[in-house]
Amino acid sequence: MKGTKIAAAAIVIAAAAFIGYRFLDQEEAETIYESRPTVTAETPRQEDIILYTELIGTVEPVSKADVIPKMAGEVLEVNFQAGDHVEAGQVLCRLDSDALTSLKLNVDSAQLTLAEAQRNLSRIQALYESGTVSQQELEQIQSAAQNAGIAYEAAQNQYNLQLEYTTITAPISGTVESRNIEVHDFASTGMPICTIASDGQIQVDFGVTERTFSNISVGEAVSIEKGGNTYEATVTEIGSMLNAATGLYDVTAVLNEQADLANGSRVKLTVVRDQALGAMTVPLSAVNYDGGIPYVYCLENGIAVRTDVEVGIHDEERIEILGGLEDGSQVIYSWSNELVDGAEVLLKGASEATEESGQEAGEDA
Repeated sequence: MKGTKIAAAAIVIAAAAFIGYRFLDQEEAETIYESRPTVTAETPRQEDIILYTELIGTVEPVSKADVIPKMAGEVLEVNFQAGDHVEAGQVLCRLDSDALTSLKLNVDSAQLTLAEAQRNLSRIQALYESGTVSQQELEQIQSAAQNAGIAYEAAQNQYNLQLEYTTITAPISGTVESRNIEVHDFASTGMPICTIASDGQIQVDFGVTERTFSNISVGEAVSIEKGGNTYEATVTEIGSMLNAATGLYDVTAVLNEQADLANGSRVKLTVVRDQALGAMTVPLSAVNYDGGIPYVYCLENGIAVRTDVEVGIHDEERIEILGGLEDGSQVIYSWSNELVDGAEVLLKGASEATEESGQEAGEDA
């Protein structure tokens, strides 16, 4: 009887030990499973990364003309005001010049000399025909008359030219931006009397840094904003040297449409600062840095493997990979403080499938 009790107690102890072993073994397995970080990964994508920058530009007419007198003189009349619209050839003002008086005297003097030379030639020709003077004397008088004619023509042309300069006309059609003279002022050949902005298209002048300079080209579209309105423009000119005053490269863009933008007003532009077209990219969160060296973790057979990479530009979501990865690499982009080189990891989709399988097995048991 006593032996039976001992045998029964041994059976109970063995059963308890077996159950405890199974429980501990399962708990340990679960502990190992849960200690491995679950990660998300993807292969690199081929995408465009385009970075924009906002700049300030100045509205200017495509064509502008400073009207400068070609001769100095007193202003006799002014026929325009700032803000007026003028047509090409329209008279803006008239001048009076002492030089014109002097030139008129030269014309009169040359005309008298020519008349005297012509009378002398007629007299000598008559004497030559009567045999009184020689052929040589006739040719000398003919030459003198010819020179007198040339001198008169030159004096007259000079006078007409200066007379034309006393009447100043608009070189282009457009709007007068400024008026710098009044009646009785003295107009000089070094000071514009006004500036005319041409009709039609307008342009925006702005400056770009060296980085943006390498990514902008003639014919490229830029966006312009002013007063809540947006306009499209096309780059028509890019300076090849830095502007010494601004330290930037000068760029000009012409608006593709008519716009009510005042000359000299400031506008906001949006242009491409940098771009990588068709680049290999990964999520920005996938890249870490160690002493300035960029690297990612690649998933290889359930192991996180540190892989140094060369990176380019990036936006808020993606970063360009210039080297270090293959197209089929699985790049881990989720963060975990347990993610180190050589760590065992579980891919998110795979870990969920494993858990479901375990639950099904438990239910079957």
